[in-house]
Amino acid sequence: MTENDWSRTERRKNIQEQQQSSSKQDENKRPRRGFWKKFLYICLTLGIVLFLFGVGAFYWIIKDAPKFDETLLKDPLSSKFFASDGKTVIAEIGKEKRNEINIKQIPDVLKNAVLATEDARFYQHHGIDVKRTLVAVWTNITTGSSQGGSTITQQVVKNSFLSIEKTPTRKVQEWYLAIQLEKKFSKDQILEMYFNKNLYGNDVYGVAKAAERFFGLGPDELNKLTLEQAALLAGIPQSPNNYTPTVESNLDAAEKRRNMVLYYMNRHGYISKSEMEKAQSTPIEDTLNIQQAASNKYQAFVDTAISEVQEKTGGNIFEDGLEIYTTIDPKIQQVTEDVLSTNDYINFPGNDKLQTAVIIAETQTGAIKAIGGGRNYQTGKFNYATRIKRHPGSTIKPILDYGPAIEKFKWSTGHIIKDEKYQYSNGTPIRNASHTYAGDKTIRDHLAWSRNIPALKTYQEVGADYATNFANSLGFPITESQKANESNAIGAIDAASPLNMAGAYAAFGNGGYYAEPFTVSKIIYPDGTEKNLASSKKKVMEDSTAFLITDMLRTVVDSGTGTMANVSSLDIAGKTGTTSFDQSAIEKYGLPNNATRDAWFVGYTPQYTGAVWTGYTETTSSDDYLGGKTEHFSKLAFKEIMSRAATSTEGFIQPSSVGKLGKEYYVQGGEKPPAPKIDKPTNAQAKYDEASDSIQLSWNYASETSSETTFDVSYTVDGNTTKLTSTKESQAVLQSPEKGKSYTLTIVAISEEIKSDPASVSITVEQKTEVPNSPTNLQAYFDKNSNNIVISWDNNNAIAQNVKFTVWFTVNGRTYRLRPISETHATLSKPKPGQTYVISVTASNDAGTSAPAATSVTVEY
Repeated sequence: MTENDWSRTERRKNIQEQQQSSSKQDENKRPRRGFWKKFLYICLTLGIVLFLFGVGAFYWIIKDAPKFDETLLKDPLSSKFFASDGKTVIAEIGKEKRNEINIKQIPDVLKNAVLATEDARFYQHHGIDVKRTLVAVWTNITTGSSQGGSTITQQVVKNSFLSIEKTPTRKVQEWYLAIQLEKKFSKDQILEMYFNKNLYGNDVYGVAKAAERFFGLGPDELNKLTLEQAALLAGIPQSPNNYTPTVESNLDAAEKRRNMVLYYMNRHGYISKSEMEKAQSTPIEDTLNIQQAASNKYQAFVDTAISEVQEKTGGNIFEDGLEIYTTIDPKIQQVTEDVLSTNDYINFPGNDKLQTAVIIAETQTGAIKAIGGGRNYQTGKFNYATRIKRHPGSTIKPILDYGPAIEKFKWSTGHIIKDEKYQYSNGTPIRNASHTYAGDKTIRDHLAWSRNIPALKTYQEVGADYATNFANSLGFPITESQKANESNAIGAIDAASPLNMAGAYAAFGNGGYYAEPFTVSKIIYPDGTEKNLASSKKKVMEDSTAFLITDMLRTVVDSGTGTMANVSSLDIAGKTGTTSFDQSAIEKYGLPNNATRDAWFVGYTPQYTGAVWTGYTETTSSDDYLGGKTEHFSKLAFKEIMSRAATSTEGFIQPSSVGKLGKEYYVQGGEKPPAPKIDKPTNAQAKYDEASDSIQLSWNYASETSSETTFDVSYTVDGNTTKLTSTKESQAVLQSPEKGKSYTLTIVAISEEIKSDPASVSITVEQKTEVPNSPTNLQAYFDKNSNNIVISWDNNNAIAQNVKFTVWFTVNGRTYRLRPISETHATLSKPKPGQTYVISVTASNDAGTSAPAATSVTVEY
């Protein structure tokens, strides 16, 4: 084959290979083009389906949207509050028209503040700010935080037609109605609605009413608003309950919110940086001129119910025409207000900074029957019953110490803990208020007398985690950061209010079930729809734990620190609590070292639970502390209110899970108390009754138990003991005791086969003393050798005791006496010769003197 032939052959081969390769490539390309065509077709189809689905979903959602009722944009419907009887109207909110103003009355500084804060592109969008909404959605997805994207138009729609619950359905309806609103009204008209409809806290609706309440400016004086005031008004609607300046505790948060509005105004070019900084440096107090609002009856309760409805439903009670059924008992509420706001029950001092706050709730349900928000409470004022966060003192001990211990370890009420010198885990000493130590005592005794050291020991043994979880389950708030503080065990934690203390203690009286205290049982909307707002009960501890705590707290009220709160006709369990000032405050204000900062009493019956706090709103002088009588005000207020509120005298019932040994209770299957001893008889007395020839024995006995008590009585004489009787009386008789003998009589109390220590008394029965007989055989003669007259006689006394003899002699008309003697003879020395001596002798003892025996003798020369 020539070279050319070879070349042609190779060329053909190469061409064939290229054609085959090209054919394979074409085969590979054809399927890939088909894939993309199919993919695009599927995407197009899916997009159309999703679009149609979205359109359908949109129309499905908006079909249930509220009707666009223009009357709701301007005319509010008032809401009625009913008492617990379901009939008595206690308040009607929203019936008075707000101060309506038009857009021309609103100054530019206020408009600019609102636009910069709420909707910077208000005049550019058509009801929905798409860019802002997308940013908010993206932020919600990526960070999990809730970001607002609502325009002013949407806020008007929401406040007029919708609830504030955040759901996709409600948001779509809001968008739809916002577009409708923009079609029917101009931007200025919508902005005017916004200013007239906003809530600015409590009962303040509309910017004109807010300016009047906060700054004293009427509707025609809005042009006098300063930059600082306008910024404050613009910031409040985001969270009225937290930013309204009528509540003193809100001022810090309100000032921060105002300063944020000023920042937005600067960012959007409405004010300069220097104007911003100057306004931000102005104290919020300098811009306020708060005007007092007219109060409704039972204002503290109504204010609380308003907040509760708003928090639980988002309902606009000032406009929505709701029927609100509350739990209030007007009688109990009136008594509570009378006790706090008059001196008819408690003699309050003239210091207005002294406050007392009260919650009365049903023990079984948590329904609040009365709220004492403070002395002379008025609307908009700080509600001390629901909003304070103060140290609870020793009222925390059942919640954080002994309750958890009984639940975890099944301790009995007779569990022994030693009260002794002690310290916290970090070495800091802890002391009892009495600065003494009680030694080994039961937890009942420690709780009754509010000792700190046993409480801390109990808390340490239970553990902070378990104790905190137990307290939290009772509605008492302790955060993770707070629970590391061991002084929580004795109430050194800023967390207590009468509201949460009442809820916690009611669980002990409710067999271990907790129900969050509530003021509103249900609401009825204008369309007849009902919504139940009553709290449900949740089991948080065993009924045995609840009963053991309850019985120990009975002792507090019966014979411990809480006796001043006792009402004799009621079965009350309760606890006192006091807190002290730190040393720096004592030194700064010149307070006594024992000055009290907070005083509490929390108590309950099976019917009602009451929590009362007393303290000063602030301490700025040496007079601002509790002491003497004032530290007892909480106990006195509880007693005065509860004695008038309670209609049931039923008592707490011991559950089957609890046993009793002596006067102590224990959990079945748990620790039993130590072998009990009952109290021994006291004031034993014995006396001999001569008329009946008997020893009369009597004694006193007071027992804390309701069990029947008998008494074994015995007597001991000459070393021999004999049982006299067994009796249920507190007296006994020993007939015909032997005279001259010493008797020791002993009484032992016996209850439920438990014997007390003996009580004893001794008595000696003396023989009867009689007047002695006269001496007999009286003789006298002169003994010349000794120159004496010798006298002798016989003792004629067999019965009379302690007889002495007295010798008398008379000579020359004069009578003389020798000293009394026990002997039956005597001597007269050196008598005068020739004289006659007349001699007589008498016998005598304590009973008397006998007749004399007489004789005579003549002395020889």
